[in-house]
Amino acid sequence: MKYQIKKLLKSILGQKNLETLLDRRKLRILRSNFNEDYLLYKKHSTVFGKSSFEKKESEVTLLYHSIEKGLLYNPIRHRFAKEKIVKLINFLDDNDVKQNYSRSQIQSAITSLINYYEIHKSLNVDVSDFFKENIYRELKEKSLQQLESTKNHTRGTYFLFSENNFELFSNSRCSVRNFTGELISQEMIQKVIDLSNNAPSVCNRQPVSVYLVQNRKLIEQVFDIQGGLKGYTRDLNQVLIVTGNRNYFYSIGERNQLYIDGGIYLMNLLYALHFYKIAACPAHWGMPVSADKQMRQLIGLPESHQIICLIAIGIPTESFKTTLSFRKSYKENLIIVN
Repeated sequence: MKYQIKKLLKSILGQKNLETLLDRRKLRILRSNFNEDYLLYKKHSTVFGKSSFEKKESEVTLLYHSIEKGLLYNPIRHRFAKEKIVKLINFLDDNDVKQNYSRSQIQSAITSLINYYEIHKSLNVDVSDFFKENIYRELKEKSLQQLESTKNHTRGTYFLFSENNFELFSNSRCSVRNFTGELISQEMIQKVIDLSNNAPSVCNRQPVSVYLVQNRKLIEQVFDIQGGLKGYTRDLNQVLIVTGNRNYFYSIGERNQLYIDGGIYLMNLLYALHFYKIAACPAHWGMPVSADKQMRQLIGLPESHQIICLIAIGIPTESFKTTLSFRKSYKENLIIVN
């Protein structure tokens, strides 16, 4: 029936006018879909409010992970992240959060605060003006896990399971921020990309490109735009930029497919780097359009290429720390539909 209607319209309007008519219809549908995306994001993201527990948990995770990263510095900066500590303490006093103290991310937040307090106490640094001892004691009572917010590694122990069974291999990979400055060879990077290229993509379209940046000035400018990895770029001499190409997608329903395919590729790339014993730290690219434009001009990216993620890569130092970044249990995110 659809074919017959299209054939009839073609006979009446002609091929060119029919294509114009169909294009206008597609534009209306695309605009409608973008509008729905806009409304859903406005309603459910944390950008415009934090009313639900999920939004509060998201904010708690953001805050405690920032504290974890601050604890990686050696020596740590005394009394760092004061405002975030206060915000996190207030979130943990929220009734919705109190009812979910056993969840992994809430417990991780408690652990981060406890570690923060105890490290400052061991250094004889007073934080009582924003983090009082009675709050610390209350948090200790609510803590269900005796963990540190950071993990110690040597280069050897970090890559110990890089060629092991997948469970050990996958669990051993985490973000590394301490590099020697030594360059990874072009041949090795080519091997990494070849292995990463076995990532699945919609209809095998393989829309991802990877840009290698190894110009020090450019790397500094890249992270000035992105805003991450502050304090860790001194010995960072190579960065991978993962992009998805809009030219490979042909339907309105695929308007966000480049992020899906790009995300699948990104994880495969991180695993390939770990397999070849290359340390890596993905730096998110949840940035506004203005930052996209800056990066396109800086790196020379085509307009059709959308940045998915930046990845700092290199040889790790002989010893280093990583954040705990405690993961959820299946009990928290597996939803069985009967």
